[in-house]
Amino acid sequence: MGIRVTLAPMLTNLIWTALAVVAGVAVAFQGATNQGLMKSTGIGPALVVNTVIVLIGALGLWLATGAKTTFFPPKASWNLYLGGVFGFVVIAAAVLVFPRLGAAYAIALMICGQCLAAMIIDHYGLLGMEKNPATLQRVFAVMLVVAGVALFRLAGSPPTAP
Repeated sequence: MGIRVTLAPMLTNLIWTALAVVAGVAVAFQGATNQGLMKSTGIGPALVVNTVIVLIGALGLWLATGAKTTFFPPKASWNLYLGGVFGFVVIAAAVLVFPRLGAAYAIALMICGQCLAAMIIDHYGLLGMEKNPATLQRVFAVMLVVAGVALFRLAGSPPTAP
């Protein structure tokens, strides 16, 4: 008999992979639209509008999934609530660097930072993540990302401040 392949796990992985790609596309468009709005309104209003829209989406998702109403369970570590701080850093930095570095180079740098931070988080099992040790292959993969960022930079001068 032949090899039996279970499609459910493969399809599930394909869906999660596609969602990750969509999120990456969204980050690029978010940075571009926020910096465009910043030109018209200023940085504060642009980030407030972004945050209100995120809040509306998050509330809609929370209501649709029937999630728990306990936002601060007693056993949750305080550092698990830093996601909002990190989210603010992402949108504020993106709105500032996109017009100065260009969207592609800024996103390349952001991805490089994400890869480096994710490798550390995985390796040490930080912030509630399971440990996933850094292997030579994973370190090499991050080095390829760093090389890609260097190629972006060598490909041309980034835009200067508007």
